[in-house]
Amino acid sequence: MGNPEGSRILSIKVSTSEAAFIAGFLEGDGCISAKIGPTSGSYRVRLVISFTQHTKNKIVLEYIQKLIGGNMMHYASRNMSELTISNRDEVFEVLNIIFPFLVSKKKQAEIGLEVIATLNKGKRGLLRNSNDLLKAVKLAEDIRDLNSNRKNKTVHTFDKVFARLKEKNILTP
Repeated sequence: MGNPEGSRILSIKVSTSEAAFIAGFLEGDGCISAKIGPTSGSYRVRLVISFTQHTKNKIVLEYIQKLIGGNMMHYASRNMSELTISNRDEVFEVLNIIFPFLVSKKKQAEIGLEVIATLNKGKRGLLRNSNDLLKAVKLAEDIRDLNSNRKNKTVHTFDKVFARLKEKNILTP
């Protein structure tokens, strides 16, 4: 896919076989998701790469964490462990590294990189413009639609984001 915006230097160093392993593990026991959440004045879109595994097999997640970073959570009540990557720059790096090896989650990765390019147009922490935010929200919904386990969990939608921006009078013409 390549770098969608700017010329960042990737800091994660993995071999081709490690990148292929991570991609394969993501295909089977992972997810590329997009979260739309409210902020004090608007909304934000956050991409998350996550891997889950039964706690008895968490060594695999620990191995992946050593390669690409992320945060590990253990859910004792469900005997599950989860490795998540949600920092935008780290998500960008990981998606670029594993992109050539993805098959069933390639479209989510492609859309995710487009979300990052859209969000990186302005300075971090500032609302770029409402059109860019709405584009990122629409792309996030596209990722949600591609993921199979939605079960009516959607809370923040394009229509809700649009209505809030309109209510706050911050829609860009």
